[in-house]
Amino acid sequence: MAIPLPLTKKQLRGIVESYAQVFSDWKLVGGDRLERSSGPVVQQIGFEALRSGAYRPMGAIWARPLPTVAMLHQFLDVKHRQVLLREHPTKWKGIVAAMEQQFCPLIRQPLDLREVQRLCEKAAKKSTNDLCMLAILHAYLGEREQALSCCDRMQTSPSPTLAPRLDWEERHREFGLQLRRAIETGNERRFLETTPV
Repeated sequence: MAIPLPLTKKQLRGIVESYAQVFSDWKLVGGDRLERSSGPVVQQIGFEALRSGAYRPMGAIWARPLPTVAMLHQFLDVKHRQVLLREHPTKWKGIVAAMEQQFCPLIRQPLDLREVQRLCEKAAKKSTNDLCMLAILHAYLGEREQALSCCDRMQTSPSPTLAPRLDWEERHREFGLQLRRAIETGNERRFLETTPV
């Protein structure tokens, strides 16, 4: 039996277009993901082409004002985790059902920032990434004291011990200082909405 080749960009785009048809309120982006947004956060369903010739759906939330900040990374259960190109025509509807059940926030309900905040708080670690996401959510939802606390904790958060990304860490800390200034002047919403992606 021949070993499958990795998916081409064209093949992956065709696969993702199948999913785009049933997620009409989501936007097809870059040929490999679906996105929807609410305020400063974007919920994404990505489709990763694997070397095995399969694709793998994954979910995540990322921050529009600082796209390097992402949380709630999810893969589907083992049964639905990977799909070969030849299996796609018969399996993709089952993958849709699995995504509807397993991805959080729920992908068939409106994107609720309070729910995103609750899920992020539950999953948060003491990293600049997670504190940055929480600061953005608190600030956007008008919870200034909580946002300021996250901005302050970002400045003293230790760098990760495994594969540190010092450039990202510094960007997160600088963003925290800028967000703190915006909150102190009452301009946090405008700052979060106009900060370039």
